[in-house]
Formats: sequence, structure tokens, C-alpha cells
Amino acid sequence: MNKKAILWPVLISIIIHMTLLGVAGMINLNDYAKPLDVLSVSISDPESEDAREPVKAKKEDKKEDVKTKPDQPRNEKGNVGKDQGWREDTTDLGSLDAKYVSYLTRVKNRILRIWIYPQKAYENIEEGNVVVKMSIDANGSLAGVALLSSSGSQNLDQGALRVVQDAAPYEPLPANYDLSRLHIIASFNYKITD
Repeated sequence: MNKKAILWPVLISIIIHMTLLGVAGMINLNDYAKPLDVLSVSISDPESEDAREPVKAKKEDKKEDVKTKPDQPRNEKGNVGKDQGWREDTTDLGSLDAKYVSYLTRVKNRILRIWIYPQKAYENIEEGNVVVKMSIDANGSLAGVALLSSSGSQNLDQGALRVVQDAAPYEPLPANYDLSRLHIIASFNYKITD
């Protein structure tokens, strides 16, 4: 009688654990894995933009506001109007969305070709993660870039903002996007390795 009292809970436990392992095997965890890249642009899933106050990037050669462009459609009152065919969307630079993946890969490659570790940050052994939001108009011009999350180092923050500006202009947005502007959230991971 004692052996049966012990055997049943053990069998039930084994069945429950096997069921849980079977269910866990059906879940694709690759969507949640963040690759560890050294000196690469990687996906970031930042907090909602409303929770942060974007910092405008300084553009040294022009005094215009890089956050918005004056050529956006405006209504009779002079306000930017989305009712006049103005369409925009936001995505992550590393998004695997079939609609954007090809264009985002070209943007990422353009940035990676010129991205370097800021010299002062390297000398001071500064590391960190910078999250920026870049806005690209339909014609490929950079409408703006804003700092969403600071690394804690002004050198790294300015380096990330500068490389986005220096890589512009980008390729025009594909016609099938039917967008006036595409906002791209990009994370720059600065890490010094031996």
C-alpha cells in the first residue's frame, strides 16, 4: 500500500513535467533573444516614446531644427496635416518584418560602413548603449534624429547621432511602402573588448 501511495504522485509529476516540456518546445524563443554584438547596430525595444523626452541632435553645419522639416503638408491653419495624405510608420532597425527588412538592412549597412568608436570615448574606456530615433522622408533625406536613451556618455551619444547624420541621405523609401516618412529606432552598442 505504501509503494502505491508514493508511485502515483511520482507518475503524475512525470506526466505533468513531460507535458510542460512538450508545450515549451512549441514556443519559439528566438524572437525574444537579443544577439550580443560588439560594435554593431542592434535591435532595441525601448520604452514607449511618451515615457521619454527626446533630445534634439545638434547639426553643426545648419541651424535648422532636425526634428521636423518645413516641407511637411500643412492645413489652412498652418498645422502639420495628416489628412492630406501624410503617412508615417515606426519600426526597429533590426525588425524582421518582411515589409521593411530589405530597406532596413540597406540603412544598417550604410551606417555600419562609417560607424567608428568615438576617439575620446575609447581613450576614457567609455561603454554603453545609445538608442536613437531617425526619421527618413520618402525621398531618402534625413528629416530628423533624436536621442531616446542616453548611454551616460556624451561622447557616445554624440557619436551615434553624428553617424546617423553623416550616413544621410539614405535611399528613397520604396514606393510600395506608401509612406511620407519612416521613423526607425536604432540601438548602438558601444563595447571595448581586448
